[in-house]
Order: sequence, then structure tokens, then C-alpha cells
Amino acid sequence: MEDYDKREKLKEFFLKIKNCEECELSRSRTKFVFGSGNACASIMFVGEAPGKNEDLQGLPFVGQAGKLLDELLDSIGFDRSEVFIANILKCRPPGNRDPRIEEINICKGYLLEQIKIIDPKIICTLGKFSTQLLLNTDKGINTLRGKVFKIDGRIIMPINHPAAVLYAPSRMEILKQDFKKIKRLIDSDGEMPACEEDVLNLESETTGDEQNKDEQLGLF
Repeated sequence: MEDYDKREKLKEFFLKIKNCEECELSRSRTKFVFGSGNACASIMFVGEAPGKNEDLQGLPFVGQAGKLLDELLDSIGFDRSEVFIANILKCRPPGNRDPRIEEINICKGYLLEQIKIIDPKIICTLGKFSTQLLLNTDKGINTLRGKVFKIDGRIIMPINHPAAVLYAPSRMEILKQDFKKIKRLIDSDGEMPACEEDVLNLESETTGDEQNKDEQLGLF
């Protein structure tokens, strides 16, 4: 898809869903948070849900976690105009509680359509919920963080949510190292250098009953 077509298609999709009332979150939201950034981005960051500031402004990652994300992007020579940032949920859960399974199931189609339109080479999942959704796994973020997965021809790399660093500053160095790895991925055009050994196919390393896993997650 040409760059102009991506921008127009993403704009059309926003207009189509911006008044969504598919779940109860639509009744408590201030603004629908579609996402922001470059429709032609080669890298996409996916979080879980808008917070208070995002709900007020209608933009993702505009609070303290957003400032930290901007700093980390700057550290590898990028800014928001070159990436796309979105969440699974487009409306803020009351009190910033965790997304519920039924809310994820309702809203995930919007995210998947955004990914389809933008077609990024690399997706960085921020935290537990986006990681489990896009990797279709019930494994925790601490197990998956910093690993690089190739699924359906696209690189997916889970990292800690920047908000986690605000509560545990000791994780900052880990996050910086993960962003350096992101930079290496970008520089290698989505292909890891030969010295890297953690490009994995999640399906090949995950054992167990797939049906049971899906029941646990309530996904797919």
C-alpha cells in the first residue's frame, strides 16, 4: 500500500470507529484515544489502555510515562513523528484499572486493523496485556521481555511499560538496553544480526493445550 493510501485509510478508519459504543467504557470516557504518529511507520509501540491524561487529551502516552517514552525514543535518534503509538483499548478504564478480558476481546479488532493498515516491520509491545495479545500467550512480561519474536513475517519485541520504571527506577537501565536492541533491529531492517540468538518462533517453543491457553486468556 502506498504511503498516501495508508494515511487516508487510517483516517477513514478513525472516523469510522471514533464514536464507538461497543462496551461500557464508552460511557465513562472523556475522549476516544485512537493512537497517533506516522501512518507509514516501520515501528509501532502498543500499550494496554489510555490513562487519565490520555483520556483528557485524546492522545496516547502524554503523561509521565509518555515523557519517558519520548526520552527513550530520542536516545536512539527517533521522535514520535517517525513511529506510531497505540493501545489495545481506546477508552480509559475507570481508575486506571487493568483491562478486562471482555474489553480486550471487543477492542482488539481495532488494534489489529491499525496494524494491518500501517504494516510495521517491528512492533514493540509495552507490558503484559499487549504482549500476551499479540503473541497469543499467557506467559508473563518478565519471561518475554527483551526477546525478539518473528511471527507472520513481522518482528515483535516485548518490553516493560515505561510506567513500570516510574514505580521501579531500577528498571530504567533494562529499558535503555531494550531500546538499544530496538535500534539494532531498525538498523538491520527488521532482521537481527547473526550474533543475536533470541529470534524465536513462539509457537515452536510453547507447549501445552492450545485450547486451554485460549480459555485462560479469553483471547482469539
